Amino acid sequence: MRVDVTVIGSGFAGSILAWILAARGRSVLLVDRAKHPRFAIGESSTPIADTILKRLGETYRLKPLEDLSCWGTWQDSNPQLPCGRKRGFSYLIHDSGQRFQETAFGEKSLLVAASPTDFRSDTHWHRSTLDEFLWSQAVKAGVMDRTGYEIIDISRCEIDSYGNRESYKIRCAAAGKVRSRTQEEPSFEDVFEVETDWIIDASGSSGSLSKFFPVQDRTHQLKTRTHAWFGHFGGVKPWVEVVDASRRVDFENPFSVDDAAQHHLLSDGWMWMLRFNHGVTSVGYTAPVDSPLVGLDVLARRYPMIGDMVGSAECVAPDSGIVQTKRLQRWLEPVAASRCVMLPTASLTLDPLHSTGIAHALAGVERLATLILDAKDHRVELARYSQVLMNEARFLDRLVNLAYRNLARFDRFTVACMVYFAAAIRCEETYQAGMTPSHLWNAGDEAFCEFVHWVDSVLDQADGVMFERIRDRMERWNNAGLMDPDVGNRFAYTATK
Repeated sequence: MRVDVTVIGSGFAGSILAWILAARGRSVLLVDRAKHPRFAIGESSTPIADTILKRLGETYRLKPLEDLSCWGTWQDSNPQLPCGRKRGFSYLIHDSGQRFQETAFGEKSLLVAASPTDFRSDTHWHRSTLDEFLWSQAVKAGVMDRTGYEIIDISRCEIDSYGNRESYKIRCAAAGKVRSRTQEEPSFEDVFEVETDWIIDASGSSGSLSKFFPVQDRTHQLKTRTHAWFGHFGGVKPWVEVVDASRRVDFENPFSVDDAAQHHLLSDGWMWMLRFNHGVTSVGYTAPVDSPLVGLDVLARRYPMIGDMVGSAECVAPDSGIVQTKRLQRWLEPVAASRCVMLPTASLTLDPLHSTGIAHALAGVERLATLILDAKDHRVELARYSQVLMNEARFLDRLVNLAYRNLARFDRFTVACMVYFAAAIRCEETYQAGMTPSHLWNAGDEAFCEFVHWVDSVLDQADGVMFERIRDRMERWNNAGLMDPDVGNRFAYTATK
C-alpha cells in the first residue's frame, strides 16, 4: 500500500496529528507496537497546552479537541473520560521527621494560578483513557490503524513504484514476533510493507527513527540529570484532610492545594501528586541521579504528612507495579532525514518538574500539521522546525536545572520557579493576543534568555538583596506580579483564560 504520511506512535500527539491530516484529506497510516488501552505517564496540562489544543480544534474543525481544552467543557462533553481539575501549581516543602507547619503564608508553600474558575481550569489527563479516545477518533476519521505492529525496516526509494518523488518503504511485522531485524525473510506471515512520503516519529522515548537513521544524540549536553519512579494509586488522601488546620495562617488561597499539580519538596528530591476524578492519583518521585531513588514506604516514614496521605494507598496501575527509571533525560536531533521528523516528545525527554511535556508535544503537532499541509518548501521549514526545538530544549534544560540546584533552599527554589512562570506567562500572553510565538516559553526572546543566563549565574548564592535585583530585572516581562513579597507566595494572575 501507499500513503502520504506514516505516524509512528498512537499516543495523544501521534493520534491528534494523524486525525488532523486525515481530516484534511491525506492518507495516513498509524503504526504502534502497543495496543490500547495501555498505561502512560505525563499527565499535567497547562494553559499553553490547552490554548494550542483549542486552536487545533478550531483550525481543523475538530470540536472534540476544543471540548477537551478546559475542565468545564470536558465534563459537559466527555464525562466518561477521567481527568483531574487543575487550577494551577502548588508547592509544599517538608522537613524530615516534622509535620508541615507555617507561621506565615509562603514560608513553606507556593501557589501559582493557571485559571480563574473551576469551569475554565486546566486538566490532568488520565492518559490511558484519553489516548485511546483520541486514537479512536483518528481511526473514525479514516486513519489506517496498524497498532500491534512494529517497524522492522525503513529504506529510501529514489522514485517510488508510482513514479513519484523520493519516498520511503517501511516494513512492519506483528509485534512480538520479530526475532532479528537483520534477517532477510522473517519466518512468519504477518508482515506488510508501505510506501510513504512522510514519516513522523511520535513514539516518545522509544525514539523509533533513531533506530534506522544516523541521528545525532545530544543527551550529554543536558545539564539536568534526574531519575524517577511513578505509578497510579488508589486511596491517596487529599492534602486538605491531613494538614493541621489549627496551624494555618489566615490568608486567601487562589485555589485548593489539591486542585493543582501538587509538588512536595523533600530533602533530595520531590514528589508529584495529580488527582483524577475517579479516585485515582498519579504519584511519582524524582531526584538527581546522584541521590538515591527513595521508595514510597521510606518517604512515608520520613515525612509525616506524606505518610498521612499515602499510608493506605495502593498502586493500581500499571499492572506490573511501580515503574522505576534510569536517567530520564534524552535529546536527539529532531530531523532524521528529508521528511522524516520527530515530534518534540520523541526528540526530547527532559523532566516532569515544570509540566512542559504536553504543551511541547501539542506545539509540535501544530507546527508539523502546518508544515505537511501548507509548506511550499519543506526543507526550509524542517530546518526551522529543528532549530526552534533545539533552542527550546536548551532553554528548558537551563530552567529545570536551575530549580534542581536550589531545591534545598525554598526561597531560591521559589525564585527559580518565578523565572519559569515569567517565561510561560509571556508565551501565554502572546497566544492570548492572537499571535503564534516563534518559540514556547519565551525562548526566542534574546533579552529574556540573557536574563535567565544571568539568574543562572547568581541564584545559587543569592540573598534578599539579590532577590530584589532579580525582581527588578524581570519587571519588563512580569505582568503577573511574580516575586511580590506582600502576597505570601500566592499568585492569582492568569493570562490565557
